[in-house]
Amino acid sequence: MLSFILENYSKYGSVDECLEVFGKIRSCRCVLSVYGCNSLLHKLQQADNLRLLWCFYGAVTRSGVITDSTTWVLLTGAYCKEGKVEMAVKLLNSGISSVGIYNLIVDCYSRKGSFSAAMELLNDMRLKRFKPGFGTYSSILDGACKFHNIGLIDLIMTDMAAKELLPAMPLSDCDSIIQKLCDLGKPYAAYMFFERARNEKIQLRDASYVCVLKVLSREGRLKGAMQVYGMITKRSIVVNEDCYDAFVSLICKTEPTREANLVLQDVIGKGYLPGALHLSKYLDAQCCKGRWQEADDLLNVILEKGLLPDGICCRSLVEHYCSHERFDSAIVLHDKVERLGGTLDLTSYDLLLDGLCADKKLKEASRVFDCMRKRNVLSSESYSVMIIALCHEKEMRKAMKFHDEMLKKGLKPDDMTYKRLISGFA
Repeated sequence: MLSFILENYSKYGSVDECLEVFGKIRSCRCVLSVYGCNSLLHKLQQADNLRLLWCFYGAVTRSGVITDSTTWVLLTGAYCKEGKVEMAVKLLNSGISSVGIYNLIVDCYSRKGSFSAAMELLNDMRLKRFKPGFGTYSSILDGACKFHNIGLIDLIMTDMAAKELLPAMPLSDCDSIIQKLCDLGKPYAAYMFFERARNEKIQLRDASYVCVLKVLSREGRLKGAMQVYGMITKRSIVVNEDCYDAFVSLICKTEPTREANLVLQDVIGKGYLPGALHLSKYLDAQCCKGRWQEADDLLNVILEKGLLPDGICCRSLVEHYCSHERFDSAIVLHDKVERLGGTLDLTSYDLLLDGLCADKKLKEASRVFDCMRKRNVLSSESYSVMIIALCHEKEMRKAMKFHDEMLKKGLKPDDMTYKRLISGFA
């Protein structure tokens, strides 16, 4: 029963929940089923938590779990993800072999451009009467496309056609081939067929454009992804949310550019709402690079769609506005964030408050300070700035009210600042 629960948690729960169930299995002195073991190994591999994967595997083998062929495939996958292809080969040479294990190692070699080793394994598969399939050949084809190995591309495509894994005329069924390659995560081979089809003026289905954009985005190929997105926009193709997730995530991880900024605005304008974390990182990167106008434009689009970025990028913009005496822009940003139920951080509020008071914009400063009080985002500095400004404008009653409130909240400043503060009441 506990093994069945672990299998379900591995499908739908978190890694921590899975490990908690495994802990209960061990404390009850029960032996975990191999299916439960494989489910959690798969979960850990998907999460790239390989160190924990090996710890878990060590624990289950010590507890007496008998592994099966699926376990060995998962362990081979873990070795390949770590770049330890030689360990995966040792596993293969120890007598543990299957099509799945061969496929993983061939793919690992092909990604590195080690084509002699990949072709050697391909021949070894044939000798052991394993039948290399579309996935095996597509790994080598993808690597050959990545490293622009034209001779190998022709050789593999000829071999695939001979084994009826490709049509005799591959471009006669481009949509189906592109879809298969994208499903297998082969971006270079998929893009090669995509480009050949377009060069031959072959009409591709909308779905082919979308799946190519998605696979390029997932593999981090920004230039190609941007080009395909341009084609999608021209053709008015509808893009699904999964594809947008991958594409926007890639853009937000890379160096900000004007082109990327315009694409993000376009995507958000079409109704896709990215995660605030990705957008915040991208906005922060723009601010760090001094791309203030682009950050400003993008932030306006984000806020108009009801999304709230984190406080760090807002703080950078508030600081920029205030340092250039653009207090109106800072107030507009503050008001938009407030309308969405958000709040600036204390540093941003203090910067804005100090700038407004220094510029003698007491009315705007009072409104900002009221927001700070309402949200309880206050400091002794906030109170000091407002009290000094109010005293300067002879609004003694209000200044005294804030003075008493400050003391009541335990925000009294240091002695030197406090003496200067109360001197304003004299």
